[in-house]
Amino acid sequence: MRPFFLTCFSLLLLLEMRAQDAAPPELALPPREAAMDALFQIPPGPKELAEAEAAARKLGIPEQTILEARFLFLVENKNDEGIIALLPQWLKLEPHFTLDHSEIFATREDFLAVIEFAKALKALREGKREDFKKHITEALWLSPTQASAFTPYIQNLRLSEHIKQTKLALNVPLQSLLQDSPTESLSLEKIIGAQSAILLQFWSPWSPDCETAMNEFTSLRKELNNTKVAFASVLIDGRTEMINEARELLKGLDLPTDAIQLVDRSKDSLASQLRVTDLPAFVLISREGKILSHGREDTPALRAAIQQLSTPGKKP
Repeated sequence: MRPFFLTCFSLLLLLEMRAQDAAPPELALPPREAAMDALFQIPPGPKELAEAEAAARKLGIPEQTILEARFLFLVENKNDEGIIALLPQWLKLEPHFTLDHSEIFATREDFLAVIEFAKALKALREGKREDFKKHITEALWLSPTQASAFTPYIQNLRLSEHIKQTKLALNVPLQSLLQDSPTESLSLEKIIGAQSAILLQFWSPWSPDCETAMNEFTSLRKELNNTKVAFASVLIDGRTEMINEARELLKGLDLPTDAIQLVDRSKDSLASQLRVTDLPAFVLISREGKILSHGREDTPALRAAIQQLSTPGKKP
């Protein structure tokens, strides 16, 4: 029996453990063990998963175990709709659940937490906020060790609610990071100019991903060069030590000569207004001050929003 693998780190650990188990090419696993490996190595796609499930059934592997493998596959692929679709099967299994057939649950409470998690996702999709809160809270109570898997949904809901009611004032000046004089300032309104929106990258030299983030931002600028979007990076902390470290780091990077580097203000900061809690963060803001996208550089919604801005007659 293995612990309940729900977080990304746990999933990666599971893959590594399985890969290590299968590493010696001369080792021929018994059919049942080989079938289990095929199930829990996270097949590359739905077709391969269905084939692995069929092979497992032929060897008499319990349906509970097969369902657990499908659940891991859906978690790995961030398929919330698929997790919701499993709910009737989880509920049917619940009276007969046994740890003897479990590969991913260490306790019965871990299993029950997954049922509550699926109920929470269903409520979230249906816009039932109180039901979502009830079920996600119960999931946390049942399996607190899996909080890192459940809490992002709470954070995302709060962020989406905040985005809907937030409108930034774009005419407030911000200090330029690359200028020594405090009088050298720019407003987001001025940077946007005739463009439709501005993409802000929030960063810090103390973030372990900062150098990678800067290179990603440069690549993103090149990729979106012909769009109606302005670009600027915002250092989240204006303390002297932070500014000096940021400037030193930027000296070693091959950044565009026209790259705009700003320093966030200490009072009523952009980061606090936009609920920036993870770095680097990319926030797309319309010329009216509305938040169009909020997340990481690879967030699909970001490119979709930019594409809409660049399509005549369309608005995000």
